[in-house]
Amino acid sequence: ARGDRQHPSSLGQVCIKGATVGETLSRGRLQQPLYRASLDQDFQPVSWDTALQTITDQIRTTLQSKGPDAIAMYGSGQFHTEDYYLAQKLLKGALGTNNFDANSRLCMSSAVAGYTRSLGSDGPPCCYEDIDHCSVAVLIGTNTAECHPVLFQRLLKRKKRNPNSLTIVVIDPRQTNTAKAADIHLAVAPGTDLALLHGIAHLVLRENGQNVSFIDQHTENYKPFFDVVTRWTPRKVARFCGIPEKRLRDVAELFHRRQRVLSLWSMGVNQRREGTAVVQGLINLHLLSGQIGKEGAGPFSLTGQPNAMGGREAGGLAHLLPGYRLVTNAEHRSQVEQAWNVP
Repeated sequence: ARGDRQHPSSLGQVCIKGATVGETLSRGRLQQPLYRASLDQDFQPVSWDTALQTITDQIRTTLQSKGPDAIAMYGSGQFHTEDYYLAQKLLKGALGTNNFDANSRLCMSSAVAGYTRSLGSDGPPCCYEDIDHCSVAVLIGTNTAECHPVLFQRLLKRKKRNPNSLTIVVIDPRQTNTAKAADIHLAVAPGTDLALLHGIAHLVLRENGQNVSFIDQHTENYKPFFDVVTRWTPRKVARFCGIPEKRLRDVAELFHRRQRVLSLWSMGVNQRREGTAVVQGLINLHLLSGQIGKEGAGPFSLTGQPNAMGGREAGGLAHLLPGYRLVTNAEHRSQVEQAWNVP
């Protein structure tokens, strides 16, 4: 298996799953539907026509006897975007139920909530091309070398081409392969990420590094945030996080002195009790310094599955409709009803 060098995100690189995808083409692979009428029976091969007709009959019977909310579908971040769109259109548009969800909810819920609360939408304000233009890459809560190897190789190639044009910062309690490639490794104590982010914001404010014009034009309700981070002094944060105070100052300086800062995070931030707060803290840091809304800068969530992000764009969760629309929003429902021509 070879990668497509013209692909905009992978640029021809493949991970171990892509490199070994041919192994799924074994003789033991399922080639036709299997059916059993009850759990105490063995599966028997049936034709595609029989399988599809059986599913259709069961759906129709359930609709008539119990109503649409007795039907549900559970997907995953392995779906293609088009599959996501069609599946949730079937459930929400044709059958009339919101009971479509996916394991992406367990994967990305903190990032979803953080983006929505801070920016009003779940859509990340970044893309993979920003890796080629950032001057600082902050990796927090992600062992990118192991979990996003294609992206990590892109980052390393960028660093190799021009070492002085990119500073890599890794925030992780462990000495991972990702941390070994960093210019600055903040080995914070587990669970102290939010305090660290507040400490960085404190120093940005103390050094008058905040982007005043950006804050005035594009943010609101920032004073309570200022009041919170003011209490997180460098000495307090360094002691709490278990890191040298100088390292904290070094990272804070990057945020307000470098032109483009890109922050990337994954499950180490998302799958924790205070994950949403950490996401918001990171986004607030970008808003404070104006490191958002421009090439090579912004808070960039890395999904835990190939297409967890595409599923959210297509409306592939119970509370969503396509295009980051919400089921609970009457205007959004009306827009989708018109597009789908459903009542």
